[in-house]
Amino acid sequence: MTEKTSRRDAIKYAATAVVGVAVGGAVGWSAKPAPAPPPKGKFAEAPPEGTEVTIIHGFDAAYPPFTEIDPTGKAVGFDVEVVQLIAERYGWKVIPKPWDWSTIVTALVNGDVDIIESGMTHTPERAEKVWFSIPYYSYYHQLIASVNETRSMEEILNSGGYISCQLGATADSWAEKLLSKGYNFKKLALDSYALAFQAVLDGRAVAVISDSAFTGPYFAENPATAAKLKEIGKIGGIETYAIATRPEDNWLRNQINYALKDLMDSPKWDELKAKWLVV
Repeated sequence: MTEKTSRRDAIKYAATAVVGVAVGGAVGWSAKPAPAPPPKGKFAEAPPEGTEVTIIHGFDAAYPPFTEIDPTGKAVGFDVEVVQLIAERYGWKVIPKPWDWSTIVTALVNGDVDIIESGMTHTPERAEKVWFSIPYYSYYHQLIASVNETRSMEEILNSGGYISCQLGATADSWAEKLLSKGYNFKKLALDSYALAFQAVLDGRAVAVISDSAFTGPYFAENPATAAKLKEIGKIGGIETYAIATRPEDNWLRNQINYALKDLMDSPKWDELKAKWLVV
């Protein structure tokens, strides 16, 4: 074999190997299974006609007048009745399910509950995980302290003392925002707004970050407490409550929106607000 022939054969074999690798890679790539489609939502589409629809309503058991458990163990409150009225319109069955507020969004995402209606504020952070209905209530956050308090809001926020709030609530988020801005206080996060208010009455906190949606009805129901406390100032702007659903549950969210809008346009809405002192 001449040197010329040997070189030609080497080039031929090399070219064949390259083609083989290319073909093999293409075959291997095409043989890979296609990515699995995203999971279909439980309520992404309308269920077959005649199917009973059961909605698990997740809520905070200690957030009157919107949601709470009464002494008999029954779920009651403004939001509880709103869910019931929406369900009655469509013939749905509702199962109330109290849940720890600090983990309730995770419960919705994981399918432990189907909706959250419990004075839930529509926030950008929550909207990254869940999708909301149209808003149905607006309110603002506030700093509440003893009626004998003489310091300004700025002085209280820089007092170095404890300021209470509800764990996992938007008041908790506001406490963190204020701390991140350099204010000098210590956060006392408790399991409910009622406990956060009590901390101020007991002297364990110099103030409480609350929201007007809770404070107004709470003071109306507890005039003795209201007489001992006062609003020092507003925190942030106007916030809104909405019903949280899983992003993929398009059908359920649309049904809720239509029913909620009609309810808010009816005299029944004002009756419910008056009944539960929701102002």
